[in-house]
Amino acid sequence: MMPKRIIPQFLLKGSRLVKGTSFRDHVDVGDPVSQAMIQDAQGAEEIVLVDVDATREGRLVDTSLISRMVERCRLPIAVGGGVGNVDDASRLFVAGADKVIVNTAAVLNPSMIRPLAERFGAQSVVVSLDLKRNSKRGWVPVVRSGEEEVDLDFVYLLEALEANGAGEFIVTSVDREGTLSGFDLDMLKVVREVVKVPLIASGGAGNYLHLVELFLSIDLEGVGIGKMLALRDYDVVRIKAFLKGRGIPVREA
Repeated sequence: MMPKRIIPQFLLKGSRLVKGTSFRDHVDVGDPVSQAMIQDAQGAEEIVLVDVDATREGRLVDTSLISRMVERCRLPIAVGGGVGNVDDASRLFVAGADKVIVNTAAVLNPSMIRPLAERFGAQSVVVSLDLKRNSKRGWVPVVRSGEEEVDLDFVYLLEALEANGAGEFIVTSVDREGTLSGFDLDMLKVVREVVKVPLIASGGAGNYLHLVELFLSIDLEGVGIGKMLALRDYDVVRIKAFLKGRGIPVREA
């Protein structure tokens, strides 16, 4: 078993970090720069930062914030929010991002990933895919921070995105996001069967055993953790120690 990545996930709304449930009911949980410094000190090896309003408001995530975060901590940062083309991605890399995350634009037009992968390398281009349970179709993609369902087969979509150069996927269960109730393992198993590039699970982490169950059930590269770190008595150090105690190797910073 390859060492697993434990990734703090930051959701940005305005200039503040928020947490919610199923992409709604957001509450303020702090300043992004100070929270990044805390995660850095606690042994995280990378973080994910996504502006949840950027696409809906027709703008790019605040690049000055990215620069401030990079100045204050040594963590690699994957950044998303409003990325729609090569110029957007370039601005994030100039600001200090190590990877760019694309969501809505990639789902609506998978071929837009190709020029990003060709320009910056597939390893630097992450597709974030949000999936919602559907009684007739299993799961359906949603975009614009969960506001809009897309009439596409998600398996076909995954294949198209990978074929166009997506170097990594972060796949989130909309139904489980922020619920602290555990992962949608059935969904993630299907995704794992389809994609060959690194896969990060997101949505539902609530305790140590959820993480153990996830990694023992599915061969994933890592997990994104949000509310569990923000609102409960957990940190990356203790999570890694618990997983190692259960025989699950973890990547060290």
